Amino acid sequence: MTESTSYISLYRRWRPQTFADVVGQDEITRTLRNAVTAGEVAHAYLFSGERGIGKTSVARILARAVNCLNPAGGEPCNSCANCLAALAGRTLDILEIDGASNRGIDQIRALRQEVGFAPTELSTKVYVIDEVHMLTNEAFNALLKTLEEPPPHAVFVFATTEPHKLPRTIISRCQAFDFHKISTEHIAAHLREICDAEKIPADAAGLRLMSRRANGGMRDAIVLLEQAAAYGADTITEEALHDMLGLVGEDTLSTFLDALVRGDRPFILATVDSLVDRGKDLESFLADLIASLRDRIAASAPIEATDVAVCRDLLEIKSHLYRSLDRRIHLEIGLLALMDRVAPVGSGAPPDAVAASTSTPPGAASQDAAARDAEQGKSSGPSAPDPGVDPPAADTLTGAVDAEPWKATWAALLRTVAKERIAIAAFLAEASPALEGDRLTLTFCRSCAFHKESLEKPESFQYLAGAVRRALGDAVRVDLAFAGQDAHGASTLRADAEVVCDVFDGIVVREER
Repeated sequence: MTESTSYISLYRRWRPQTFADVVGQDEITRTLRNAVTAGEVAHAYLFSGERGIGKTSVARILARAVNCLNPAGGEPCNSCANCLAALAGRTLDILEIDGASNRGIDQIRALRQEVGFAPTELSTKVYVIDEVHMLTNEAFNALLKTLEEPPPHAVFVFATTEPHKLPRTIISRCQAFDFHKISTEHIAAHLREICDAEKIPADAAGLRLMSRRANGGMRDAIVLLEQAAAYGADTITEEALHDMLGLVGEDTLSTFLDALVRGDRPFILATVDSLVDRGKDLESFLADLIASLRDRIAASAPIEATDVAVCRDLLEIKSHLYRSLDRRIHLEIGLLALMDRVAPVGSGAPPDAVAASTSTPPGAASQDAAARDAEQGKSSGPSAPDPGVDPPAADTLTGAVDAEPWKATWAALLRTVAKERIAIAAFLAEASPALEGDRLTLTFCRSCAFHKESLEKPESFQYLAGAVRRALGDAVRVDLAFAGQDAHGASTLRADAEVVCDVFDGIVVREER
């Protein structure tokens, strides 16, 4: 056997070997340990709960504990002949049966015949039946007689993820233990222990994210850790996990939720478009969005009725998303319908750079923008240069941002982009432009990191650079940057607001100092 074929997965190497090693099931392990110490082990146990939380591991530990030659406080020593035989799978007295593939009455009849014989080398026969709910009704009926009159040398351990499928007659003859999901804190602490022992570099934020993604299952968390370690990053960080799993950060989730509540339809469609282009998993994004909203609701006092309504609708979208043939369209239509209920068009919802647009299908957005611009031209006259007219030369635009030639040219550029690429226009609306010489700098606040990242995508940046050269001259280049602080100066905000209102036919509702 070569070294590559003898590799053992991380979750198998870190499978708990004693009751004390089991994470997050203290009440269960304490009860079983006390039963072993007192010699009062029941003839049948039922372990139920989600996958990967320790049911089979505890069953194996119990099988060794009742047969250990040198038990200490109800724990198996894992070094005596009986423990070593059980660990190596070399004993016929501990049988693990898969209920899914051995579900018929013939298999259970064979088990009934075998259980009557005394153990060959151990003191107690232990039968571990995994996914026991998969047995047929006939098989359960055949097993019932054995549970009613069990031989003194046999112990049954049934494990299932769906205990409600078991007959009541079976459940009533077992000591039932409900394994619960493991807390995020316990999972993160155990992952840290594994990382330290295995020399896997990981920061605290990365471990917390993996713990949350595991959804209470330790096995899933360890498998994810092993995958992240093989991903190739120097250190397992939150950012590296986002790239590996196709996730987005909390800032993006928060911005998206705010846009949902205020009915910012173009931004929502542009964000979904960007998520698809970057290969993000839409189902995972929606699940994270719901979790983020749940945390917001839990932390708010009093609870906002709008947040509850949005959360309910998102759950409804998610319940059908995995069955949809086109998840993108299903998500977009679901979100648009949600916003129609929460923030109907024209209902007085707070306007912003793009909220004045109506909730039209993505393909019709540019046509609606063109129709609005044409109507504006008839009613209000030439308030800003037409996009088809040559803009002022680049050398006349150098100077302060609030200079009139610069405002007119930037408004014309935005109007052209809105007709051609509404998504890019939505992202540009959050930027503060500044032209110095032949360098146009678009500055974003830190909370708009998603907008900046979307514009930095090659296809988006290539289009933006071309639009800028056509408007300002071939020598002008574009830079995207973050502002030194989250808030812009009041005068810059006012100038940006005026440009946005000019492009999207909006008004300034409130100005805060």
